[in-house]
Amino acid sequence: MSRPFDSFDSLDKGAKLPEALQAVRWVKAAAPFSGTDAGKALGTLMLKLDAAFKKINPDVLRPPKGKVFGSLEELEAAEKNAKSAYRSTVVPVITLALEIKKQALVAVKLCSADAKLKAAAKPVAEVAKVADEMADELKDHNAIFEPFDEARKGLVKASDHLKKLLKPHLQALLKGLDQGLRTPTREGWDKQCKAPCYAIHNAVKNTPQLKDEFWATWKVHDGDSFSHALQVAEKSAIKDPKVKAKLEEVILRMCRDLKKEVQKLDSFVS
Repeated sequence: MSRPFDSFDSLDKGAKLPEALQAVRWVKAAAPFSGTDAGKALGTLMLKLDAAFKKINPDVLRPPKGKVFGSLEELEAAEKNAKSAYRSTVVPVITLALEIKKQALVAVKLCSADAKLKAAAKPVAEVAKVADEMADELKDHNAIFEPFDEARKGLVKASDHLKKLLKPHLQALLKGLDQGLRTPTREGWDKQCKAPCYAIHNAVKNTPQLKDEFWATWKVHDGDSFSHALQVAEKSAIKDPKVKAKLEEVILRMCRDLKKEVQKLDSFVS
């Protein structure tokens, strides 16, 4: 028997029912029983099963291979949609498969007891067996939703790695910003803030779960750009003491504002 959920592993939306449960094959394989009222009823159930099976969408039930979720919230939303789709599309298939199994088991007894129908007993028994296996497989929640569990483990692992990667830079930048609030100079910025700021800028840029949330803020905070702007402003400050005072105000404002952003990022990573 071909596995009904092979299509999920290959993302093949054109998956078909196992041959034993296909109505077209049933008419010939289970003759002459398939021509009786009970046989026709089973054939009708198979047609309904086929129609229901075609409504299953593997892309909704399982995330694509290699899918990287940006956050636990995104993963849980996808998993919620998958479980909703399972209830609305997979459960009806299970119900039909079990009904086919039930009627097929009764039919096996009828065929075995009637000399004219005895030849159909074996293919009818195969129908009951395959329907039962299919229902059992579709009821296996652990196997069906395993990709979400694996993605969750990967997300947690990535988060732990991210925390280890970013924490030292966040702590260093917070320390540098506090120093900058006490002594607002370009030299202080370059020595204490520029390097960790650049490291955080790159981490946000290259990390999907951070980029969507924080890149709008951190794309301008690469550490070096502000240092360059300060160097340009210092040339004017040499000639005008008022500019020097304003320059200190700019550094103080940058340190205050950036400290809030560092704390937001730190809270998210933690």
